[in-house]
Amino acid sequence: MPPAPQADGLGYARVALDTPVRREFSYLVPPEMQAVEAGCRVRVPFGSRRLVGVVVGLDPHPPAGIPRDKLRPLGALLDERPLLTPALIRLARHIADSTYCSWGNALGAMLPAALRRARPRRSVPVVALARPLSPQEQSELAQRFPKQERAAAYLEAAGGPMELAQFQARTGLSRSPLQSLARRGVVRFARRQELSDPFRDAPVRPDRPPELSGEQVAAVAEILAALEAGRHAGFLLFGVTGSGKTEVYLRALRRCLDLGRGAIILVPEIALTPQTVARFRARVGDVAVLHSGLTDAERHDQWTAIAQGRLHVVVGARSALFAPLPRLGLVVVDEEHESSFKQEQTPRYHAREVALERARLEGAVCVLGSATPSLESWQAARDGRLRRLDLPRRVAGGRMPEVALVDMRVQKPEQGHWTVVSEPLRQALERALERRERAILFLNQRGFAPAWHCRACGGSVHCRRCDVALTYHRWRRRALCHYCLQEFPPPERCPECGQPVQLVGVGTERAEDALARLFPRARIARMDRDTMLRRESYEKVLEDFGAGRVDFLLGTQMVAKGLDFPEVTVVGVLNADTALHHPDFRAAERCFNLVAQVSGRAGRSARGGQVVVQTWRPEHPALQAAVHHDYPAFAGHELEERRAFGYPPFARVVRIVCEAGVTAKADQLAAGAAAALRALPAPGCSLLGPAPPPVERLRGRWRRQILLKAVPPPALAPLQGVLYELCQRPGVTVDPL
Repeated sequence: MPPAPQADGLGYARVALDTPVRREFSYLVPPEMQAVEAGCRVRVPFGSRRLVGVVVGLDPHPPAGIPRDKLRPLGALLDERPLLTPALIRLARHIADSTYCSWGNALGAMLPAALRRARPRRSVPVVALARPLSPQEQSELAQRFPKQERAAAYLEAAGGPMELAQFQARTGLSRSPLQSLARRGVVRFARRQELSDPFRDAPVRPDRPPELSGEQVAAVAEILAALEAGRHAGFLLFGVTGSGKTEVYLRALRRCLDLGRGAIILVPEIALTPQTVARFRARVGDVAVLHSGLTDAERHDQWTAIAQGRLHVVVGARSALFAPLPRLGLVVVDEEHESSFKQEQTPRYHAREVALERARLEGAVCVLGSATPSLESWQAARDGRLRRLDLPRRVAGGRMPEVALVDMRVQKPEQGHWTVVSEPLRQALERALERRERAILFLNQRGFAPAWHCRACGGSVHCRRCDVALTYHRWRRRALCHYCLQEFPPPERCPECGQPVQLVGVGTERAEDALARLFPRARIARMDRDTMLRRESYEKVLEDFGAGRVDFLLGTQMVAKGLDFPEVTVVGVLNADTALHHPDFRAAERCFNLVAQVSGRAGRSARGGQVVVQTWRPEHPALQAAVHHDYPAFAGHELEERRAFGYPPFARVVRIVCEAGVTAKADQLAAGAAAALRALPAPGCSLLGPAPPPVERLRGRWRRQILLKAVPPPALAPLQGVLYELCQRPGVTVDPL
């Protein structure tokens, strides 16, 4: 153990490490690290390892009961200034407490991967004017060395350092005249961190603010009143699809920036980001972008630009919520009902709930927007915890589209398979083609076919590592497991009985084939994870669709959310029942949301729109409510069911998953966890399991599940200590989606 320093320095630093251990660790602050502050990263000794952690507090005295000579000093200070604000440190503590993870886990989730690893950033050469040319030098260079004179003049006009590559690209000059000027002492070379901007070269089209409807004016007025008062407020902006929710966000954002504060705009899907960014850039200038589609370097550089105060608006998915804006004034969660706002890995937070908490901590305004709000947010508005703002009509004279349910049980099968395109949908698509209008087709199943079936024994072909059927992807000519992503050769025979197997079901690849056969002159684009392999792929497809170079846009959930194309008059839902097949109390909510959201892509102009929903269960209440665009009726009925059976938002559900390489070990772990929970008195809590989850084996490991339900949610308090212990090994998820 290294000896403790003799000088006192600043005292003692409490450091949170990105490990499952919930407590923070105390270290001596040596004299050479007196610049350390809460929010800085430090490298510290931890056993035989050296880890990167975040300082969460500084104390003048050592922790009670620990002698000074037992404490080790900080190893290295990695930041000149804090990376995380005090509010973000408190927010991480809230996430840790509410999701049963360590403080360090929560802090680690806030930092880009490059900062968690503490690796040095790459740098690029820059050039700058060291001093202006004298009149004599300028005259001499203009006559004898015009390239040097031109280079010096350009750098003087630039007003500061610029990247060498950028200088060469803009001037067409080589490095040689700059080197000659450097020998004269006129220019200087240096290196600085390279900051990449993923949207630097994206075109910005002018965007004239439209005239607001009366409902929009009222909604904007309430949000602006809270912004101008500088007080925290939470709003639920409930507006039908096409009602102008984004314009309300933009007006609020403009006022927020005028007040000298920053804003975060969360969107649920990477596919939305280019379209959203373009609209926000056109109205307010440069914005930062943070989402998982960026490289580590791009995420780091965007994060750095925000922390340095060079960008004041952040658009992105979940991780954008942790942008280090110094003066946050507004947080918007668009399409707040989306399940993608729930983090699947530790820390398993929900961005909607964390957005509300961050706004509260920083005295900011939080706006949750949706045409189909989560039942949690709807109930919060009922209870007065959120202020509801309604936009009941579409803007610019748009009408809600007519929605027709097609009973697929009475449709004729095609070649022994279910009909991909029903007759009513075929007719609607034919009319759209004739009128040179566009259509969106939604199918929440990628690949060619989702399963192989054996007619002889009734079996199916499963992944060798997971308890799920393999999906055939024709473009790869491989069978793919959508859980572990392992690939296999396409099977020809049943692994159980050896008889031939056949493909069953329809994925987006097979649907694309069917559409091409029915409409040979139609230009069709497919949008799913198989075709959208790069960020530019999203932008290209959306640009082509908007410009009329694509007639039919077929895809998975990417096409169901937020896309705004006035020329779309037909929307087809090829199979509405996929959302109803999950053994989950949220199945009806998911089904309603999907149908309502994808239906909302149609009829956003005076031409109107038509939606055809194909289903085997046309009588289901969720589908019936979606047909009539009646979210309040659906929400009222569903909330009554949730209250009667004790489910969120009237209860808290905690899922504990134990896994092991063999079933006996998984059983043992789950039994131990259940026994620890049952040993504590917790009135209002009930425990189900252990039992196998719907996917019993995942990535070669066997799983057991325990469900803990607390009615009301505070009834969970007596069990928190056990849950904190369990979170270090099994997966603990609060209110899983």
